[in-house]
Amino acid sequence: MMVEMLKKILIITIPVIIIASLGWSLRYETEFFVIKDVPVEIEYELDQEIVLKLIKPFVEPKTKALKGINIWKANLGDLRDNIISNEWIKNVTVQRKLPNKIFMKIDLQDIVLLYSDNKNRIYPITQSGKVLSVIDRTLVPEAPITRNKKILESESDRKQLIELLNEVPNIQSLNKDNIAEVDLLPVTGLTLELINEQATVHLGLKNISTKGLQVLRVTDYLKSQKQKARVIDASFSKKVLVRLRKRS
Repeated sequence: MMVEMLKKILIITIPVIIIASLGWSLRYETEFFVIKDVPVEIEYELDQEIVLKLIKPFVEPKTKALKGINIWKANLGDLRDNIISNEWIKNVTVQRKLPNKIFMKIDLQDIVLLYSDNKNRIYPITQSGKVLSVIDRTLVPEAPITRNKKILESESDRKQLIELLNEVPNIQSLNKDNIAEVDLLPVTGLTLELINEQATVHLGLKNISTKGLQVLRVTDYLKSQKQKARVIDASFSKKVLVRLRKRS
């Protein structure tokens, strides 16, 4: 009984193994595995869409070079290393999609700051605190500017500024789109320059989220009173100091 069952198994499996082995041995010879398409998916923040103008000219020649070659001869490791060498690219995933596609997913760096030097050159700074090379002003993504040279030179100060900035409530007048410039000062800590309010805001070094909400209450009140602040200082532990603009 056992012998008969074993014979049946062998009758079924041996042809399958032969066919599979033959197919595997011919994988380099058949047109079936020739790469015809290399779809690329790029993930980015909506306000950093302009960065695509830097990435596409870098990626497209590499994807075109893959077309027409056998999918098994494509060195995906080398391809990934080549793509991720671009400082604007945070992560890359490359996969074979049988029979004839290579799929690539690219994650771009999250730009949270822009450093502007005394020659108005712009250096993007990533969420991790990495400083990228100078970028053409026409390709600058949306992000607050800092002009403090110490932020550029000191990784610890840079990371501290980013950490504090991430705690700011991203709503109403403190929305990141309404923050023109940021700084990290010895006494008043995290400092923001608001666009619409034309006000300087000091938030200190601790409890940024709570102090940010206090600032929002102040800006709402001032708006209801049709007044404008020149400085809103919430760096103190228990109070918010407001310096109003003189009425014209």
